[in-house]
Amino acid sequence: MNYFELFSLPISFQIDTTQLRSVFMEIQRSTHPDKFASASEKEQQIALEKSVLANKGFTLLNNAEQRLAYVLELVGYLETDEKYVLSPSYLMEMMDLNEQWMEAETPDTKDTILKKVQSIQNEIYSPIQIYLEMASVDTISKEGMLQIKDYYYKKKYLDRILADFR
Repeated sequence: MNYFELFSLPISFQIDTTQLRSVFMEIQRSTHPDKFASASEKEQQIALEKSVLANKGFTLLNNAEQRLAYVLELVGYLETDEKYVLSPSYLMEMMDLNEQWMEAETPDTKDTILKKVQSIQNEIYSPIQIYLEMASVDTISKEGMLQIKDYYYKKKYLDRILADFR
């Protein structure tokens, strides 16, 4: 069972957080240790495991970044420890930004670089925005899923660079 099934949600990059919270609270109520105080050890263990699973799923699905990777993995477009290759032009652009940041001496120069980063974030998000806002991944084409995967890796790379900027 995946987390979307656990919470009765369609597999999607966007989720109904109200429904997520509601189902999560119901699972927590139904698996609370007080309800299993007189139950067998096996029943207590099953309840604990379901509660832990719900906690992990709730945390993951509430985080847009983690949810993006999880959906891509779930539908077979992302593998653990995958060696994805970004385009050389994108990598060069990132190296240039990093170099500009290291050479920046004034707050204004750094602000200009951060604005470039924001522009790049918008450029990579814009083509896949419509896919990420769909109610279900079932209607997204293979090409669309590959664009989302490329976005995921570009954003991940850009986020690492931004972390170094701060």
